[in-house]
Parts: sequence; structure tokens; C-alpha cells
Amino acid sequence: MDDDNKTQNIKTAGQPEAEDKRLAHRHTLELDTEVHFHEQYVKGMFRCRTGNIGLNGVFLPSEKMPIISKTDIELVFHAHTRADPMQYRISAKVVRTAADGAALIFCPEDEQQIQEFRHFLLKAKVASRQ
Repeated sequence: MDDDNKTQNIKTAGQPEAEDKRLAHRHTLELDTEVHFHEQYVKGMFRCRTGNIGLNGVFLPSEKMPIISKTDIELVFHAHTRADPMQYRISAKVVRTAADGAALIFCPEDEQQIQEFRHFLLKAKVASRQ
């Protein structure tokens, strides 16, 4: 990883290195997710599971993603914990779509929301190991 711009290079078999533009580490964590999208003429919702997730964004794997780049999204993550199921709601924006899914960045309202989301992810990760 290059410390100056916090990107990392990814090498795949038979292909040149590609720059990964993620600003934070992602964790493999499958969370049930509601995706509420608002495009110019269309509103909708679908459910999926996260592929990987970090403090700045998430990858939603899907072969037929009904959203396009720059779509405004509201995500509702559901974590199944022993005590009580938890959910967390955060705004996001689609930054990349591909045949295998879509990459989204989070649009937190303030520092407090970032800290609350960090706490949610920690609890969800611990719950996933039990």
C-alpha cells in the first residue's frame, strides 16, 4: 500500500496491476441489506447481502444490479446478534457498477454517524463469528 495516497495495487493472474481506490480496509462480512434507491424518475428497493464492507464503502454483489452510477442510495444493514437484531441506516452513492455488482461509498452526515457506524460494524463482525 502506498502511504501517501492510501491506495493499494492489486494484481490478478494474467493482467497488469490495477489501482484499488479504496481509502480504508474492507472486511469480508455478509450482512442482509436493504437498498433503497432514488433516481430521477424511479424509486425502488431491493434486498441483497454485502460482499465486503469498510468504514468508507461497500461492495454489493449481484448479477443484475438495478442501479446505475451516481444513484443516491439509502442502505439499511441488518446484523443478527444473539441479544437483539441490530440495524444501521446510512446514505451512500454508487461509484462503480460491474457485471458482478456495485461499489458504493458512504455519505455520513457527521463524525458522530461515522463513530456509530464503526461501533455497528464491530458488533456485526463479532456476531458473525459466533
